[in-house]
Amino acid sequence: MSFLPVLVMGIILFVITVLLSVADKLLVSYGTCRITVEQDGEEKNFDVEGGANLLSYLIDNGIEISSSCGGKGSCGYCKVQVPEGGGPILPTEEIFMSRQEKLRNMRLACQVKVKNDLKITIPNYLEVVSEMAAADKFDTSKRWFVRIY
Repeated sequence: MSFLPVLVMGIILFVITVLLSVADKLLVSYGTCRITVEQDGEEKNFDVEGGANLLSYLIDNGIEISSSCGGKGSCGYCKVQVPEGGGPILPTEEIFMSRQEKLRNMRLACQVKVKNDLKITIPNYLEVVSEMAAADKFDTSKRWFVRIY
């Protein structure tokens, strides 16, 4: 009998979550957005329906980008430079960015919601890790173990 309030609250929260999700899909339309990706001197363009995060669009279009947390915003590996269209840096990203990276418009691809056309540059992965180590934002307990022979 004491679980009834918890059950009712759970059902109410579930219904609200479903309603918000449906409203987001039906009421908010970002339309077709063009993503321009520069990596290793090559440029690739693709069009997507806006609304999801940048990391998912990159993966869907065959662009490999490191993300050990699977896009949850907890590892800081999916750093990309977003000089156009990314908007301001989010508080969830700030803990992973040095002052220099913020000035260079670095963002976490998993935290950038595609709302309009974007231009991004994907940096060299080793540069990202070395900058994280230099800024003392590299926690080895949350990272992959890499050996160089």
